[in-house]
Amino acid sequence: MIKITGDINKLRDEIDAIDKKIIDLILKRMDIVHQVGLTKSKSKTRIYVPEREVAIYKKLSSCSNLSSKEIQSFYTEIISVCRKLEDTLNVGINRDIFSLLGVKKIFGEYVNPIFFNTLNEIDLSSIHYILLKFSKEMIDFLLKNNWYIINKIDVEEETLYLFSFYKNEILNYDDIIVFLYKDILSEDHIKIENNLFINFLSRKQTEKLKNLDINIIGFIPNI
Repeated sequence: MIKITGDINKLRDEIDAIDKKIIDLILKRMDIVHQVGLTKSKSKTRIYVPEREVAIYKKLSSCSNLSSKEIQSFYTEIISVCRKLEDTLNVGINRDIFSLLGVKKIFGEYVNPIFFNTLNEIDLSSIHYILLKFSKEMIDFLLKNNWYIINKIDVEEETLYLFSFYKNEILNYDDIIVFLYKDILSEDHIKIENNLFINFLSRKQTEKLKNLDINIIGFIPNI
């Protein structure tokens, strides 16, 4: 029993030493992010870059035995605490538990949810992101204000979409292009009304649609 306790204490000492190294590296990362933030503020570059975050998860996954989603599950909070050095983002959401959980899953702890009942209530001068389900009202809002879909999150049986006036860059062939069309062109689709569907296809799949008059409304990085 004494030997087991001694072994555990030794292992705990090793864990403590590793934890200190982790914190030191996170602090170093935060310092570099702060420098990046200063550069971004001068050029007015967007703070939240979902395709960059997904690229980080994939890169870390490739050099470990963890999946991209496993990396995302804990790295989101590391990125969140670093991002707050640049700014704490205002995100418009509905007043329900799914939206609150969803915004935390995407942005981590350091985010400022702004509750609204209708899209007309949103002050676009201070809110640059909205987390919401697709609807005809949301589509009209996107088209009127030149906003885009930039990410999505599943919360239990709900799928919520993140919208912004910032546009994503598409980086990989498996990233998802979201577009409006009068017909169903993808297995994954949402009916908005008669003769209007939201379709979701990878960049590679949409190469076959070059001759169709589709209306692209955003990109979702595929983790």
